[in-house]
Order: sequence, then C-alpha cells, then structure tokens
Amino acid sequence: MTFNKITSESLKLIFSALIIIILSGGDSRSQIDSAAIAILDKMSDNITDLESCRISIYMEYDQYDEKLGLVKHSDISDVYLKAPDKMLVKKKGDGGMKNIYYNGKDITVYLENTRMYASAPAPPTIMETIDSVHNSLGIDFPAADFFYQDFTDNLIENSDIISYLGLTDVSGKECFHIAGTNDDQTFQFWVSNDENYLPLKLVIVYTDKQYKPQFEAVYSEWELNPVIPDSLFEFTVPEDAVRIKILK
Repeated sequence: MTFNKITSESLKLIFSALIIIILSGGDSRSQIDSAAIAILDKMSDNITDLESCRISIYMEYDQYDEKLGLVKHSDISDVYLKAPDKMLVKKKGDGGMKNIYYNGKDITVYLENTRMYASAPAPPTIMETIDSVHNSLGIDFPAADFFYQDFTDNLIENSDIISYLGLTDVSGKECFHIAGTNDDQTFQFWVSNDENYLPLKLVIVYTDKQYKPQFEAVYSEWELNPVIPDSLFEFTVPEDAVRIKILK
C-alpha cells in the first residue's frame, strides 16, 4: 500500500469522521468505521447525481462443477445509463454475447449467439426495472448496487463490520480500500482517491456457500455525463432474429 498522497477532499472526509468519533465518545467497540462510511457516502452521492454515464466492467466469478470443483469464469460488459429511464448493457464472455436494452417502456434481451430475443413491458425507471428483472427473471446487472441512493444505509444495516484499510493502488490509480463482513459474505471496495470517488474494484467471497466462491469486478473507462442519444437504447430487430417468450 502507498500512503504518500491524500487529496484535500480526502482530508476533509477523514477529519469529519474523526469529529464524529470524538462527539460519539470514541467508542472503540463500534464495528462500523466512520471514515469508511464517509468515503462510501461521498461515492454514492457522486454516482446518484450523474445524469448519464458509461462504464466498462470486467468480471470474474466462480461456479461449482461436481468433477472439477470451483471453475472461474469471466465476462466483460459495456454499460450505458441515462437517468432516469434509459439503459444498455452489452455483455460478452464465457456465457456468450447478450445485450439488454431498456428504453423507459420496454426491456429487451437479445442473445447474439443464438439470434433470439425477448421483450416485455418494464417499470418507468432504471432502478425499478433492475429490481423487477432481477426478481422475476434472475438477471443480474453489473454495478447496479452502487446506483441505489440508499446504498450506504443498506450496507450498514446488513453488515457486521465495515473498515477503512488505507490507501492502495488499482490499475495505476490510488484508491481508498474498504472491507467488511456479514453472515453470508466478506466484501471489499476500492474507491478512487480523487474528486469523483468512483468505485474501481469490488470483491465478494460467499462464505456461506460450499467452497466459498468469489466474485470480482473491475470498473474502468468511466465516462461521466456523456451525451448519449436516445436511439442507442432502442432495439432494432435483426432480419434473421427469432422472438421468444420470457420465462420467469
């Protein structure tokens, strides 16, 4: 880890956290680190204030095989978001190529390898659509947790420990390193030490599952508030594509 540089904004956050500790009597028994919460709050505020963004997300995840044990898979996603009601996820990897279009009215999943697609009406906002599709179809959306306005509150409510571990490096960028645990998993966040406070890496270990599989995501190529035309979120049916029904 490196500790040679801390931005003025970082000093303000850490100073604020120290004031909180002093005013609360400095209870050393607390398992929720105020410095970590201040950093996560700043990250969450910056992300939820965005009008639009683009992210590239590289993910590695373990899946259990009866003969081989844990097998590591990977995929990469290009994610485009335009608040409050536009989203495009272009995903490719071990599971093939999948595009998810959301235009504020409908959501469409297109499987490029098989040239099949399915569409359904969707809720009026990105976050409601993500919740609905995850609950009904089991589709996960990379980086979605960071875009919930109550991200930090939910994390505190569902964690036993949240700790700030100091400064370290991810892909040549200095980051705040935060780690925590709950009954089901351990997790780590790396948040950029600059004016944007963007998540750059996430690691989860599922301690409640057999062999403790891991999930890792690296977030790069962030573009903040780019101009994205609405046409990008509209699905145009290829001539040879076949429409199928969405099965819950």
